[in-house]
Amino acid sequence: MQEHSTTGPAPAIAYLDGGGSGGPAVFVHGVGSSSATWRELFGAMPPGYRLIAADLRGHGRSAVVPGPAALADFVADHIRLLDELRLGAVPVIGFSLGALIGQAIALAHPDRTSALVLLNAVAARTPAEQARARERLAVIRASPPPEVARASASRWFTPAFAAACPAVVASEVAIVSAVDPASYAAAYAVLADGDLIGEVAAITCPVLVVTGAGDVGSTPRMAAELHARIPRSRLVIVPDRKHYLHREVPAEIAGLIGGFLAGA
Repeated sequence: MQEHSTTGPAPAIAYLDGGGSGGPAVFVHGVGSSSATWRELFGAMPPGYRLIAADLRGHGRSAVVPGPAALADFVADHIRLLDELRLGAVPVIGFSLGALIGQAIALAHPDRTSALVLLNAVAARTPAEQARARERLAVIRASPPPEVARASASRWFTPAFAAACPAVVASEVAIVSAVDPASYAAAYAVLADGDLIGEVAAITCPVLVVTGAGDVGSTPRMAAELHARIPRSRLVIVPDRKHYLHREVPAEIAGLIGGFLAGA
């Protein structure tokens, strides 16, 4: 993978590009994370794809943008990246906030979205779930990222995986610990308030919806709601796993993505 950055209109968006002549697939990470989160999954993906992973604005190596963010800003950054790479319609694989961004991309730009994978997506929050999201936003606004990341690891990973693979857990904690604090809070506000469940029936491309059976933030009920409303969708609930599926079981998720994209 080679590191690049967009050279067109600001903000500059950093991205990894595997190159090659295979069909492109663009990966969008979650809030506070970066393109580095995909390292194990990329290593497990079947051959034949040009794997591209961008850093969201204010995350990883991308430019920090002062002030609040809107879902439309992340969509616009994605389209600018596609334009700079001269790509037309591509599959989008989004995780958590990235899955919300993926939904928005598919709705606003169906001509640029050939397929959509929603990993651990948030949708159709209950009032209690919405209140918890707002409470978590308040914590993120008031606490430094390293503190939030360390406290969040038990929500992200199962205890068995954390005990067996502490280096993977530590690497994700390190990624989130390094994020720009204001950008983290701005992006989490988009996630906390964003819900496209009332619009997703208009998504026309094939969609794969995946979450972990033990994910307390992006629950199986939410995934089932998305599946029920998106016409051309498939639902997979991964047993005995939590939020960071692509880091706990990268080979399994890579296999699901590869099989889905081959069929789509």
